[in-house]
Amino acid sequence: ILGLLAALGSNIFFGSFGVPIKSPAVVAAKVDPVVFQLYKSTACFTTCWLALLYVDFKITIWGFVGAAIWVVNGTLAILAIQKAGLGVAQSTWSGLSIFVSFFWGAVVFGEPVRSMTSCLFALVLMAAGMLGLALAASGKFKETAHLKGEEEEEALLLAEDGKDNDKYSRCNNQNFKVGMAAAVYVGIANGSFMTPLKYANQEVTGLEYLISFGIGSMLMTIIMAVCYFAFRHMIGRPIPSLHLDVAAKPALLTGLMWSCGNVCSIFATEYLGIAVGWPLVQCNLLVSNFWGIFYYEEISGKRSIVAFMGSALVLLSGVVVLSVFGK
Repeated sequence: ILGLLAALGSNIFFGSFGVPIKSPAVVAAKVDPVVFQLYKSTACFTTCWLALLYVDFKITIWGFVGAAIWVVNGTLAILAIQKAGLGVAQSTWSGLSIFVSFFWGAVVFGEPVRSMTSCLFALVLMAAGMLGLALAASGKFKETAHLKGEEEEEALLLAEDGKDNDKYSRCNNQNFKVGMAAAVYVGIANGSFMTPLKYANQEVTGLEYLISFGIGSMLMTIIMAVCYFAFRHMIGRPIPSLHLDVAAKPALLTGLMWSCGNVCSIFATEYLGIAVGWPLVQCNLLVSNFWGIFYYEEISGKRSIVAFMGSALVLLSGVVVLSVFGK
């Protein structure tokens, strides 16, 4: 029961942490993903010390390994959301994470499964759901193949003004491809995210692991930011603005929600295992889909929305089957 409740909590937090990234002020300011990650890591570093209220201070190298994975992952996740949209990006990386985490749990760590045949069937369901999500996001289910003339003209005007509107973001195919490529990487790395915790559990508990993770995330982010800023300076490009007045609050909120989801996911994987617990955590894509479709209107047209939600349900059905027969 505790594992399922932890998975539910992680779904709510992980499914919503990307919302501030798409706030109008942040989008208009075109905040650099590395700058946004700086604020996220600050929130993670600040909140990790709350664990000392319940556990003793311990350091494990695996926490720093996990932090290194997350810092790069978190930065590319921001890029994926900015370029491909919240619902599409998170659906892609959540689906891929399920495959990768199941491999780590069932194959590498040898976690027992009730039925390998049922698990393989679950993977097929998830693959079908992911394909449907990709088709719906690309506009394959739209009633018309092209935007109306008035909408095209409005999209061009918005582009000239330097504004970002998700309704017309698909007009820039290159941006969408970049976002999807980032989402694919995030999915692969995210599926491996709990692997360091599995090794760390031999010497520390989940809450003790959080302290090393928080310290590591801040150190890794500073190193990444310094290298990134130095590289931009070397090639003659300006160092990105920190946008304290615009980005600080949304980014810190993003980091806070992600940290809450991380705590819940740690308990979910500790109680249920990586092969089952982490796939359950990926149900957060349903929450992100609702935000992406109904709040940000990233996908327009009744057929596209129905196809997108139907595909998400197929993907989630695979998660349920995997959860039932995985352990």
